Amino acid sequence: MATEDPKPDTPENPEESRSSRLTPSDLHGFKFLKRMRRMMAALRPCAAHRNRLLHYDDYATMVLLYFFSPAIESLRDLQQASGFEKVKKGLGIRRMSLGSMSESVRVFEPGLLREVFEDLAAQAPERATDARLKDLRQVLTVVDATLLPALPRMTWAVWLGDRGRGAKAHVQFEVVKGAPMQAEVTTGQDSDIARLKASLGPGRLYVMDRGYRDSELLAEIVKADSSFVARLPENTVYERLEQRPLSAEAVKAGVRSDRLVRLGCEASRGKFDRPVRLVEVHVPECPPRGLRIPGKQVCSKKTYREPVGHAHTLLLATDRTDLPADVIALIYRHRWKVELFFRLLKSVMGCRHLLSDSFEGVSIQVYAALIATLLLAEYTGLAPRKRTYFIVAMYLQGWVSDEEFVREIERLKQQDALKKT
Repeated sequence: MATEDPKPDTPENPEESRSSRLTPSDLHGFKFLKRMRRMMAALRPCAAHRNRLLHYDDYATMVLLYFFSPAIESLRDLQQASGFEKVKKGLGIRRMSLGSMSESVRVFEPGLLREVFEDLAAQAPERATDARLKDLRQVLTVVDATLLPALPRMTWAVWLGDRGRGAKAHVQFEVVKGAPMQAEVTTGQDSDIARLKASLGPGRLYVMDRGYRDSELLAEIVKADSSFVARLPENTVYERLEQRPLSAEAVKAGVRSDRLVRLGCEASRGKFDRPVRLVEVHVPECPPRGLRIPGKQVCSKKTYREPVGHAHTLLLATDRTDLPADVIALIYRHRWKVELFFRLLKSVMGCRHLLSDSFEGVSIQVYAALIATLLLAEYTGLAPRKRTYFIVAMYLQGWVSDEEFVREIERLKQQDALKKT
């Protein structure tokens, strides 16, 4: 699997110390990606062969370039970009052939890139958040999964009849850091509940939607020395044990009731028999802005969805009896952040378009996208979002000067500070 250039360019490895404030000298061209060359050095021995000149770290770096370059839309575009002198010198790579790029992903191990992502995620700093969330004594972690539509020829991705094909990204998102901390890519038919059970850890407060309703899962979370705030369907069966009084803050937050209950009927309590707290929160009517989102053709949750913008009630179950009811409502409100992150991942950064047909190639693309979001947060000091991505992409394309880039980032930081006051 040879590439065309006989000699690789030497990557620029020295890393300058960073100050707390961005300056034009700290940000130039491919500096966003150069740091990753050192972190990805561990990928080079993967699938090593004397006839293979395209290495794992080179391919992963080019996929990162795809996320920061909106003009690159396909694997063929990436291959062409690898031949430009500025790209070769800036990233320390050699020119790649299209055949090598399409075939090599089948021998590269996606789990190695996942480890690079998790190492980078562990170094992400905490960001300012609501003061009421500082005394949780547990790491506030939102868990959810999203489907990445696959092409009909991707037979490995079949999960729902003849038309349902896709890969699934299972993500654990830390609210305080504003970034994903754990992720796993599977086929679309993989169970969200099973993947969460396999990745449970101590000292976390897991926030879950109705798709994770499972008594065994709740029991496993408590057994792992963690806690949960989980939304339940409105027709959930439970036995009321105690009615708790509501504070003025809870009533203002829309809390209708705060009870101590035992979930399920007598026949089903063998899986999880401990009392839990059930907080009922009223969500007022909020007409949707802009165009209405079209409904999905197939939806496993269709019997539980409310019309967009209509008033509805949230049933939140938790084992944290020490927290005020309004804080429980606030915690679940932060679950929406993972949905905004999925929109950034798929609609803004381009993960709706898959660069490879193989499961390994799709997994590498998703893990590279998660690394790209962490790079956005690290080099801008802001949570990854559309506006941050837009400024960075324009800067890397040369349309924004160093001074303008720093000025825009500082302006966004000031806006965030005003929102939190």
